[in-house]
This record gives sequence, structure tokens and C-alpha cells, in this order.
Amino acid sequence: MEVDPSGKGFEINTGKIPILLSLKRIQELKPHEETVATDLRGIVTTLERDPMLRHPIIADSATGAVLDGTHRLTALSQLGCKTIPTALIDYQNPLVKVDRWFRVITGEKLSDFMKRVEDRTTPLPIPASQSDPSLLSRSSYATLCDQSECFTFASHGSRALEACQNAFQIEEMARNNHLKIAYVDNDDLRELSMNAFLMSTIRVEKSEVVESCASQKLFPPKSTRHLIPSRPLGLAVPLAMLKSDNYSEAESAFVQHVRSKHIRRLPEGSKVGSRRYLEEVFLFE
Repeated sequence: MEVDPSGKGFEINTGKIPILLSLKRIQELKPHEETVATDLRGIVTTLERDPMLRHPIIADSATGAVLDGTHRLTALSQLGCKTIPTALIDYQNPLVKVDRWFRVITGEKLSDFMKRVEDRTTPLPIPASQSDPSLLSRSSYATLCDQSECFTFASHGSRALEACQNAFQIEEMARNNHLKIAYVDNDDLRELSMNAFLMSTIRVEKSEVVESCASQKLFPPKSTRHLIPSRPLGLAVPLAMLKSDNYSEAESAFVQHVRSKHIRRLPEGSKVGSRRYLEEVFLFE
């Protein structure tokens, strides 16, 4: 495997997509989603206890749009860091895709939850087979389904941000009623328990992600699920390096740090730590 350093960082050019590992100024990067307060606090606490960023975030090289790592970016900013290790990719590469997360909501039957929802809005029953088409056409902003019934929430426009915000209100209603929410990558109703139902949302387009970054009008958390075919892991960069006010020195130290690592290319489906990755991984050790 040939991995060559470039003038701006460290370039990985043997994967499914080119990746440039670079030390970016935090102020140059643009999130497109809001953070979850509890998740953010957990990351800040972990970094305070062990001041080392283990994995780079992923961002678009052209616009600075953060595609993966919004919570880490915000956590480092709160901890006084000036820079962050970033895997820069071409967001417009057709191998980079935007999908969505499905919400499995557990702790209440759908019929009981609908009684709460109907106090605020007017959902309509639909066949489960029409759930996805209504979302992809954006005639709906969300659907709730279990194994016996399905409801749609009609959209009054095609704006992605508004649709995701409306869907997030339903999610928050479930959370405020102490229901558990798990994010999954499929809409298989057969896997649901008797006391659970599935929430589906629209799919956001790349252009809408970039527009969100430019306007600083952020989507709710977990509005997008980016599928990136190659992912670098394991840089383990100390936060002291990221707090330096001297960018050129920090950048040079970062490149030297990365070059000191041994790199393993792992195939799709490999397990790193407790997580299994669907994409290929470049593991820095």
C-alpha cells in the first residue's frame, strides 16, 4: 500500500476515494447538524479524563462541511482547541452518499402514542407500502409504523430543513414521554417488538447539506447518515497539540505524528474496538 505525505497534510491515495489527513482550524469547519447535549457532555468528560482525540472527523475539502464528527468538533472547541485532525474528501464524489437513520421507538404501542400525537397534529393512516414513497416524494415529512398499522404526517412544502425539524418534534415528544429511541440503518418492521414502532424520515440531498452549512441553519441531530467508503481511524492526537496558537508548528507536528504510525488497510466489515465498520478502514497504530 502506498500512502504518501502531501504538502498540506498526509494523503491516502490507495483507498476507494482519495483522503487528505489535515490539521484544520476549527473555525474553518462548518457543521450541518445540531448536537445532542448529553452526547456532547459525555465526549467532553471523556476528553478531559483522557486528553487525546482518537479518530479524525470527516469534512468536505471544498466547503468545509462536517460530514462526520460534529460532537467532537464542538467538544474540542469547548476545551480550548484551535485545530482538529480532519479527513478531507470530495463530497461530490458519487461514491459518497447521503442516507438517513430510522428511529426504533420502544416503550409504548403505536396506537397509544398516536393519541398523544393527535393532540398536536393530524396524521393520516396509509398502507405500510406507501410509507417510503411518500417520504421520498416529500409529500410526508415522517411516518410511524408497526407491524399492523402505519401513519403519515403530511408535508406542506419540500424544504428539507423544515421537514426534519417537524420530524424531530415527534422524536422529542417520544423522548419527553420517557420512550427509548434507537437509531438503525433499515426499516424492517419484522424486527420490531410488540411494544415498539418505527419512525421514518425524508432523505436529505448533498446540496441541502452544503446549503445548511453556508446559511448556518442547522438540521436536527441524526437528520443525515453519510456513507463514506473509506475511513481513517486511530490517529490518537494529543489535545495539547490541538491547543497550540502556532498553526504552522502544530501542522508540522501533526504530519510528523501521522507519519510515525504504522498503517493497516482493513476490508469492509472489519471490527475496530467494539464497533464493526461497513466501510474499508485505514487503521493508524
